[in-house]
Amino acid sequence: MWSTIKKTLEQWRGIVITVPPMVALTIAGSVAGLFQMGEMRAFDYFISRRPEESSSSRIVIVTIDEPDLHNYNFPIPDHQLAQAIEIIKKQQPRVIGLDIYRDMPVEPGTEELSKVFRETNNLIGIEKATDQFTAKSVNPPHSMPADRVAISNIVVDPDGKVRRALLSIERENGDIQLGIATELALIYLAQDNIFPETVKADNSSSIIQLGKTQITPFRSDDGGYVNADNGGYQILLNYRGGEDKFPTVSFTDVLEGKLPRDWAKNRIVLIGSKAESLNDKFYTPYNNKDLFGNNPIIMAGVFIHANMANQLLDAALEGRPLIRVVAEPLETLWVIFWGLVGASISWLFFEQKSLNFNVALLGNLLIVSIILPSGILVGISYLAFVQGWWIPVFTPFIALTLSALALPSYKNYELKRIACLDGLTQIANRRHFDQYYEQVWERLKAAQQPLSVILCDIDYFKFYNDQYGHQAGDRCLQQVAQTLAKAVRSTDFVARYGGEEFIIVLPSTDGETAYKIGQRICSQVRSLQIPHSKSRVSHIVTLSCGVATLIPDTVSSSGILIATADSALYEAKEKGRNGVVLK
Repeated sequence: MWSTIKKTLEQWRGIVITVPPMVALTIAGSVAGLFQMGEMRAFDYFISRRPEESSSSRIVIVTIDEPDLHNYNFPIPDHQLAQAIEIIKKQQPRVIGLDIYRDMPVEPGTEELSKVFRETNNLIGIEKATDQFTAKSVNPPHSMPADRVAISNIVVDPDGKVRRALLSIERENGDIQLGIATELALIYLAQDNIFPETVKADNSSSIIQLGKTQITPFRSDDGGYVNADNGGYQILLNYRGGEDKFPTVSFTDVLEGKLPRDWAKNRIVLIGSKAESLNDKFYTPYNNKDLFGNNPIIMAGVFIHANMANQLLDAALEGRPLIRVVAEPLETLWVIFWGLVGASISWLFFEQKSLNFNVALLGNLLIVSIILPSGILVGISYLAFVQGWWIPVFTPFIALTLSALALPSYKNYELKRIACLDGLTQIANRRHFDQYYEQVWERLKAAQQPLSVILCDIDYFKFYNDQYGHQAGDRCLQQVAQTLAKAVRSTDFVARYGGEEFIIVLPSTDGETAYKIGQRICSQVRSLQIPHSKSRVSHIVTLSCGVATLIPDTVSSSGILIATADSALYEAKEKGRNGVVLK
């Protein structure tokens, strides 16, 4: 079984070598936040291209736009605001949300508005709590009972877009204060006998059961986020759509008696501004069909709150999925999987193709190993998103791409390595030696430093082969070659020169040092204790070495040094072998 595994690993060695570092690099980049914006853009892309939903039947909005400000001035006087609320009340809405800061009286009609605030039990006002974006707060409406005041804070991501809903915060005194969308939704649901229940609670978060859905708080690394601020109780915002998904009437139409019959009956009514001059606008994930999300659609704050409230209502009453995320270990496995996909396809691609890496091959690689799998990745992620699951897209795409591109680089490296190595001994071959030797000769000629060469030959190797067989001879060559490679410095060069001959190049090494290295090599080969009964100098395998040294110059050719070493080797053999001669 182990041999089968070993064989399989050897066959897929390139994948085993390239995928782990590429995936590790990708995950490190993800942890560092390098891909957060990429994941955010993928989120926006999916939000914008989901199947379009119908308009909300539970939430309507009274908008305050530029014509309304022109008609009634800004701030709108208390009298007109009180009048509008009274008109809406007559249609018996379940709850009214006043998404307008009203911390100061605006005469005339202040007493009238105060009375409306006190006596309208299903009216919710707003205040602004300090948050990470501003230290400025806005007080609640005057005369509004404290238990009917919610916060209006909206969480904005670093790129200015709203992708999360703030359901509640904990005040300094420990009290929980709801966001206006949460408050409106819970009041609406209470009339259907649906109330929030804590399913699981700990020191950091609580899972809430609300009708047909469970609400899990946002964590700082959920989805594509990295170390995001998760203060308060947040969830990902599952938009219903843009401003056109909520029925609206203008503030002026309400006061002029143009409110459609039963328009507000049994619904949530939000009153808020969409006037450009009031600057209550936010960027959203929606965009004008821009593939890269560079042209986001702006939405008034009151419509953001409407989307938040609608999300809770639809989830609790109909089971419409909230946007959920998978656990981090599963996200990591997802990234690893796509790294393997990219490398595997690339590996199979190169197994079938010519290994001559060119532009045409690169183009085919991009299509087969990156573009097609990426399309599948995006498709799977999109289908999951439609079902309410946000899984990483950009991060696994990076892992896939890096792995797919690293594989041909590795294959190219392997080809060069194989071309430079002797297949039997796994040290440099004669071709590689010739290239290296010419390079080091020119380098040391310019530096005027000594260059030494040791030419080695296994004594009576023909007799060894005749006695023990060619397989034993091959093992002997392998052992000697590896001993030579380990006996020299990392800056030195060992190659198989031919048959049972080996050559060692010692840059910047004088003759005396090279001679000592030759003696050490002979000693270490003898210490292998490889039996050689047919040797005429010893009962074990031995070496004869010829050493030559010179300082390269413009007069001498590179071949003279090797010829001198060969002459020294011949002399070593003449002197009885198993020794070193320096010339």
